Amino acid sequence: MGEKVLEVISLRVYYDLPQGTVRAVDDVSLDVRRREVIGIAGESGSGKSTLALAITGLLRPPAKVVSGKVLFNGVDILRLSEDELRRIRGRKIGVIFQDPNTYLNPIYTSGFQVAEVFEAHRGIHAKKYLNEVVKLFRLVKIADPERRVYAYPHQLSGGMKQRVLISMAIAERPDLIVADEPTSALDVTIQSEIMDLLAEIREETNTSIVMITHDLALLFEVADRVAIMYAGKLVELGRASDLIKDPLHPYTKALLSILRYERKKKLTSIPGSIPSLINPPPGCRFHPRCPYAFSKCSKIEPKAVNIDGRLVACHLVGGSE
Repeated sequence: MGEKVLEVISLRVYYDLPQGTVRAVDDVSLDVRRREVIGIAGESGSGKSTLALAITGLLRPPAKVVSGKVLFNGVDILRLSEDELRRIRGRKIGVIFQDPNTYLNPIYTSGFQVAEVFEAHRGIHAKKYLNEVVKLFRLVKIADPERRVYAYPHQLSGGMKQRVLISMAIAERPDLIVADEPTSALDVTIQSEIMDLLAEIREETNTSIVMITHDLALLFEVADRVAIMYAGKLVELGRASDLIKDPLHPYTKALLSILRYERKKKLTSIPGSIPSLINPPPGCRFHPRCPYAFSKCSKIEPKAVNIDGRLVACHLVGGSE
């Protein structure tokens, strides 16, 4: 595999709230290689979005980094000032957010808003870059791009608005794109088109992609490796083809069983719910919902072990000392 673009090392991100301390990301480690697509999946509340904010330097109070590092091209972005982060974010790290209606300004044209990315990093007025924006719109398959650069957000469909956000993310040909639930607000047909588009962009621009989603069906279409998170912990990480054929962690098995049952049009679910991250259960955090749990699971937290190139944190596969 290629060089490491991103390396998350023993990261802990907590939120101090009146009710207590939320351990949103609790000792998570992973890396992303050049041109790799790595997917991060799990139920709502698993810590995926907090991890995305940490990777992009967008954490804000009450979130705080308790320990760990986020190395981007060897530089720990958690130690950078806001000015230093701005020089990286948008130029070296692109971000695709979940809801384009939240992040597109209704009073500016779509083309001008994308051109502002160039202005921010090159210091020349955005209007000078409209021709480059047309090329970007063509790359992300926006129909009639010469006209769409002058369209306001309310004049665009949901799929087109998401493509505008993708244009912003890839404008400066970043080394890394972080996409946090980029298709959740779109219908099924457009979801598939956006995922295919991101895969094509990876090939054309040589970028790496971190794809964060709860939609496993879409994720396994494009990801090279998949990381499964549960209650702030990374429970399994490996090649997508290995995970979908032979999941090792009980939580991964449960998620994939739901996916397979959905394809058979049968209703199924994982019993229980994600525990409180203010007072998580001792031992393995999944043990209250795990059909394979035994006494050790409720007492000792499993350590991640390497099984043929796959990281798994489970006592059933030797994940403890």
